[in-house]
Parts: sequence; structure tokens; C-alpha cells
Amino acid sequence: MPETALPEGRYLSCAFRVSLDAGGQTRALLMRNRNLVRAGARPDVVVLGAAPDFDARREELLERGLLVDGIGVLSIYEHFRAHGWGDAEPTGHALADLGAHRIREEEDAAGAPWRITYRVPGERYAMYDYLRPDGSTFLRIPAFGLASGSRGRGLIQQVGEDGQVVGEFRAAGQWFRRWIRELAGGHDRTFLFIDSRYVVPHVVPIRTKRVHVVYVMHNLHVGKPYRWDSDVNLAYRRVLSRIDDMDAMVTLTERQRDDIAERRGRTTNMFVVPNPVDLPPEPAETPARDPHRVTIMARLEPQKRLQDAIAAFEHVVGAVPEARLDIYGEGSRRDALQAEIDRRQLGAHVTLRGFDPDAREALWASSAFLLTSSFEGYPLSTLESMSRGCPVVSYDIKYGPREQITDGADGFLVARGDVEALADRVVELLRSPELVARMSAAARETARRKGPEQFLANWAGVLGRVVALRPDRTRIDDVALETTRLRTVRGGRLQFAGVLRVRGTSRRADLGAARVRLSAVDPESGTVAELPLKVKHAGEEELRLQTPAGLRGGPAVPPDARLRLRLLWQNSAWEAELTPGPALPPSGTRPRGDATRRAPGSAPAARA
Repeated sequence: MPETALPEGRYLSCAFRVSLDAGGQTRALLMRNRNLVRAGARPDVVVLGAAPDFDARREELLERGLLVDGIGVLSIYEHFRAHGWGDAEPTGHALADLGAHRIREEEDAAGAPWRITYRVPGERYAMYDYLRPDGSTFLRIPAFGLASGSRGRGLIQQVGEDGQVVGEFRAAGQWFRRWIRELAGGHDRTFLFIDSRYVVPHVVPIRTKRVHVVYVMHNLHVGKPYRWDSDVNLAYRRVLSRIDDMDAMVTLTERQRDDIAERRGRTTNMFVVPNPVDLPPEPAETPARDPHRVTIMARLEPQKRLQDAIAAFEHVVGAVPEARLDIYGEGSRRDALQAEIDRRQLGAHVTLRGFDPDAREALWASSAFLLTSSFEGYPLSTLESMSRGCPVVSYDIKYGPREQITDGADGFLVARGDVEALADRVVELLRSPELVARMSAAARETARRKGPEQFLANWAGVLGRVVALRPDRTRIDDVALETTRLRTVRGGRLQFAGVLRVRGTSRRADLGAARVRLSAVDPESGTVAELPLKVKHAGEEELRLQTPAGLRGGPAVPPDARLRLRLLWQNSAWEAELTPGPALPPSGTRPRGDATRRAPGSAPAARA
């Protein structure tokens, strides 16, 4: 049995909200906490967003089994609403009277005053006053829209019971970090899990030795064409720029970890923990698999590419006229998808069933499950299908399906966007109950191997490493690169020599633990070739670098390649791009001029 002993400490998971129609990321967060309870921890979910029905949401999640006894759910708004700001003294700043700009008043689920909204002319954001049950204000905060990626910068005022301003924050993150430090107080060690890319900029970095920050990436971080070097949107750029300040940056697949490592360096704080799936017991009266039934569980959003599933099903119905597709979920594309169903005259075969908390039970009777997403992180829906013995037919996308499905054994993988191949595989299943039965048994066995015990063992290993590596954490303050030679010679061979001066701090690690890598990156294909580089530690803050010349003059470099010099020091990374001078003339004579260059990008790396 895998080892599941977790390090001692408090376990917190940050989220902006925990909604009743929880998507995959929230369900994964809650599942992790349920498994932490199994291992003996008493975790808390820390909610950073406001909700007037907070208690009712918690009770509903308990009823649905998404929460269990032993998991606390704490709201930053409800905490300070009930407990106030302690013994904070008035600042002398008066709370401005915004009564003339009041546009809305709201009550909580119990009918008590909860929030007032103001719209002040000329201000970028509306303003919220959050209220105690007696109607007095305890917090004034701009309506940032933090869950959508706002930086949350603006004046936030703490208000005492007498209406006096007793403190101010200049950003929402200051308030969040203060509360997290309070929650961590009294504990020798706290593990702070962050699952949302939008939470990261407001919490990381948090400067306290007692808190270990663990970020879990649940979705694809790059855009089309989904290569390691593809463009990254703003939310994920903010995440990637803060990896140095995380104790653990966790992906759900090795492929995604490797893609991120190729982008910014493989540091010691990068780990992989795939999500698990609970293997549900078979129903007392297991329903027979319907040879005509196919199921999808997905948000009705562009990422899920459900128009492909509908198009594929037109082909399926042509081969199996009794075939039916049930799509469970809600989202912004419901009307567009219904129009697509109507346009293809599939109304008798494809049904949008909306959100149903019991949708997973339909998988016991289905003969196939479809996943047509453009991208995923590590989809839970496919594992949940396999755990109920329903074979999955999925696009082979980044990331997850390839790590979950063995093509031809417990499901099928087809090329992303190949609607015809998708339809062919569904038809193959619907025409062969024997194949469905074989794949069903194999899918259940695959799900069993990806269960909670292995998941907890993986987390125990990661968190153990986090604790062990804490004294070796580093912070790079400044890097300067002085190149004494940087040119190509005949045959495109590189000659490079230089000195890397590094200023940084660490409790235990010295620069001797650092690694320096020189690479040639093909901008067209993204192919990376490591180049030989000699590294000599010349002092506490100095590294001397040189490419070995050999008999031919140095390593060969493709003419259009981008040269990348990268420093990796424990959890920290820095890099610069090198631009060599032109190749020497045929005679081999040295061009005139100074051969010493400073590499572009050798200024200190920007820090959050």
C-alpha cells in the first residue's frame, strides 16, 4: 500500500468562491481536501470572494458529498464581519459619505443587511460597503472583479463599529495575505494550496517562513498551436513569473511540467501530482449498458468544442439510427449548440440536459463518453466515466487524455479536430457490446490504479520534499553577464566565453548548487538543442563560462537559432538571449573592435 503519511501542519486551500455548480477545478480542490481528511488532516477551504448565501452554499455542498465533516470552509468576508478588526486604532481618515451615489442594497440569506453598492461618477470601479447584521459598515472596497483577473489595486478601508476608519490596504492582496498570516499563526507550518491562476497574483509572494505556498495548475497555460513556446495569456504570465516564489508548482501531467520547464527552466520546486478518481461501488442493480447511448459532461463553453461532438453524431446517426447523445452541463453556448442541433436535424438524437448533480450516474448505462475539448489540464470527467466502466472516446489533446487512456484498451484517442475518426470510434463501440464490455472492465481497472491511495502517496512525497527543500530556497536579486567572446566561426560554430555575476540569498544553498545551461532554440519548430558549456565556480558570486573549442572551433549552431543562456539555482531561474557577432572571414582574422559584449536581457529578472 502506498505511503500516505502527510507532514504535520495546517492545510489551507484558497479559492475566490466555492459554487454549487462547481466546475472541474473546484471539484478537484474539494476532492483533494476530502482525501486529506482520509489521511488524518483537518483542512480548511479559504474563500476570498463574497457571497450573501455563504452558509447555505456550504450546507448544500455537504449534502451533495462535495464537502465532508472535517473540512472547514472559511470566508474572509464573514470572518471580519463577525470578528471585526481587533484592537486597531482609528487612522484619522473619515469614511466618505457616498449616500448620494447609492444604487443598490442587498440582504444576506437570513434577510439581514449585507452590501450596499455605489457608483461614483468618474471612478473606474463601483464601490461596495459590506455590512454587519446591524447595518453598519465594516469594509469599503472597490468592485474589482478579482475572479476575472483584476490586479485589485485601490483603496480598501477597514471600518470599526463606531464608523471610524481603523486601517487601509492599497490592494486586495494585502488584505488576503494578512488574513492568511493570521490563520497560520500558532502553527509551526502551514501548507497554502492555490488552485486558481487568478488568486496567485494576490497571494504570491507571501513573506513568512511558516507558510509553504503550493500552486496547482489545472488547465492549459499556452495558446495555439499549444507548443511549449506558444503565447501565454496574461493570467498565466502572472503565474509563471511567480514560480520562483512558490514552494511547489504542481502540474497534473509530466508533459505540462516539461513544457513549463522548457519555457522558464526546470527548478527544484516543480512537481507532478495527477488528480485521482474515487472508484464508486457498482450499483446493487447494475443497469445494462444501452448500446445506443452516448454521454458528455461538460460546460457549454468554447473550450469544450461541443459543436464537434454534434457534427460527429450526425455521422453516428447515419450508421446507427437509434443512437442518442445526452449532453449534461450549462454555459454561454447553450443557444448556439441548440441551433446547431436543429440545423443538423438531430433533435431526436442529441439532447442538452442542462446541469444535473446526478449526471454521473448516467455513465453506468452509457456505451461511450465523448471528450472534444480543444485543451484540458487533466479532465476529471474522463476519469469519472472510466470509474463507472464507460469507455471514453477523446481527442488526443494537451493535457490529460493520453495520460489517462490507453488507446484501444480502455478507450480511444483520435487526432484533435478529426470529427470523422471520432464518429467512427463511437460507431465501433455502439455496434459491438462485446467491445464495450471489454473496455468497460479495463476502464474500471485503470481508474482503480488512479485512486486516492496513490494520490495521497504522491502528495505526501511532494510536501515532504517541500519541507526538506525550504532551507535551500533561493532568491536571485541581480545577475550581470559580461561576455568576453561571443561569435561564430566558419561552419556556424559558436565561440562563447563570459563571466556571470550573481547576487542572491539563501539560508543554506550556495552558488555551487547552481546550474548553467546554453541552448539553441529553433524559432520555427521550437526544437531545443543543448550546447556544451564549461562552468567554473570562481567565487561566492561568480561563474566563469566557456564553450569547449575542440579541434573544429566550438559547437555547431543553426544559422537562425536563438541562443539561450539559463541559470537555475534551486527554485530560482534567470535567462538571457545571446546574439553572437558575424562569422569570421575566410582568412580567420579577427574583426576589428571590442569583442566584449553584454548579453541582451542580462539585466536583473523582474520580480513580483
